[in-house]
Amino acid sequence: MVSQNVNGRVLGVASFLCGACVMVLEMAGSRVVAPYMGTSLVVWTSLIGIIMVSLTLGYWLGGRVADRRPEMKILHYIILTAALVTAIVGAAASPVLEALSASVRNVYIASVIASAVLFAVPSVLLGMVSPFIVRLAMRNVLSSGGTVGKFSALSSAGSIIGTFLGGFVLISFFSSRTILFMVAFVLALTALIVRGHHVVLPVIAAIFAAACGFYFESGDMAREAKFMETAEMSDEITVETHYNTIRITERAANGTNLRVRILQTDPLGAQSLMYVDRPNDLYSDYTKFYDLAFHYKPDAGKILMLGGGGYCVPKHIAATRPGVDVDVVELDPGITDAARKYFNLKDRPGQRIFHEDARMFVNRESEAGAQKYDAVFEDVFGSSYNIPFHMTTSECMKKIRAMMSDDGVFVVNIISSIDGELFSGIYAGVASAFPTVMIYPATYPNSSRARQNIMIVALANEDEPYRAPDDDYMASLLNHRWTNAFEPKTDAFTDAFAPVEKYSLLL
Repeated sequence: MVSQNVNGRVLGVASFLCGACVMVLEMAGSRVVAPYMGTSLVVWTSLIGIIMVSLTLGYWLGGRVADRRPEMKILHYIILTAALVTAIVGAAASPVLEALSASVRNVYIASVIASAVLFAVPSVLLGMVSPFIVRLAMRNVLSSGGTVGKFSALSSAGSIIGTFLGGFVLISFFSSRTILFMVAFVLALTALIVRGHHVVLPVIAAIFAAACGFYFESGDMAREAKFMETAEMSDEITVETHYNTIRITERAANGTNLRVRILQTDPLGAQSLMYVDRPNDLYSDYTKFYDLAFHYKPDAGKILMLGGGGYCVPKHIAATRPGVDVDVVELDPGITDAARKYFNLKDRPGQRIFHEDARMFVNRESEAGAQKYDAVFEDVFGSSYNIPFHMTTSECMKKIRAMMSDDGVFVVNIISSIDGELFSGIYAGVASAFPTVMIYPATYPNSSRARQNIMIVALANEDEPYRAPDDDYMASLLNHRWTNAFEPKTDAFTDAFAPVEKYSLLL
């Protein structure tokens, strides 16, 4: 039997490490699910909810088992099993999620099932650890409060370290699957610490987890190298960033011999598409409507683009209007790195890139008033084609207006139907800040019910200037203008209330 003092130290280490592993598991779990379910509020709610339910069940079950068999070897097997299950999740997550995303279309149901299938069992097992440790450490009922407090504090401290370690360090350097194998490795070592004189199974589990992590990490690197060398259509690479899991693929462009490269941060569609051999041409039809800014303000010389993605629009402006300066605000530096590596983004005079939240940039620059933009383009999306709510509100629109010249042009991309509440709320917000607001459906110009890219073009001046189109290209864009009467069916979104996720899921 191990002495009481040694037991206390061992249990303290186990409590800390298991607490850290819970939070790293949750954060890595969000990245594992993201390529198949997205990172919307629905997905995060499902993941957090399932893990909390599982931990609760684990607390109850762990307390029951600890009262019946308060033995170190039982704690050892609980932690060891958690290590093995976590390693299995790391190996099996992709095929499970592929099958689930293909068979269940409802994002609420799919995200709950995915979270339960992948993370319920390891969370239950990790939940069992805390009450079991407290029961083993309990020596005197008179000091029970101190015992519970001490180990609860150690577990919480581990969770705090795991949160910052996972969010600030691990996700920056390792793939989500590799992080799961790291968690499995740490849990296997924790099991070894708890019952060190039985080393065979924990050592095997730790070696298995490390080998799996090395295998998958090296496989991802090999796929990336092959993609860059051959650019075969069947190739796919995955890039992990601070904010996103990026998929980059290639395929033949519809009806042509050209190839198109695709950047996806969401399973529901493509965020950026580029002709491989014509990287400065616009592939997506909706992106061409940003050129309307130069119709309504031909002398526009300074542009602000909120949302970078594959930087297709800034590249197009640089190629077609070399004298125009463009500032781009992109939240994720990893997106910019991917654009440089795979989407032909190059540094050029007159181009500045800011890596920060678009609303924070707008707040700061509108308050400073140091520069006025001739046109502002907004193409900011999160998961499931949701525009971040704080970029849809009347307060945001008024700040954008304050950053613009007196005859500036604001163009915002929305994925909705004209009849949809989402479009109505954003339109009303734009109309609260701009005196002239026009609607340009990008794909179905005569349909109010079709879900599509809809461009709102707003002018800072009250009177819309009439200008004949310079060419057939501009005429084709202007022909998409919505000429039927339109009245928003909802009030403008505000910083206090903007149900973007609700309305997006109803589309």
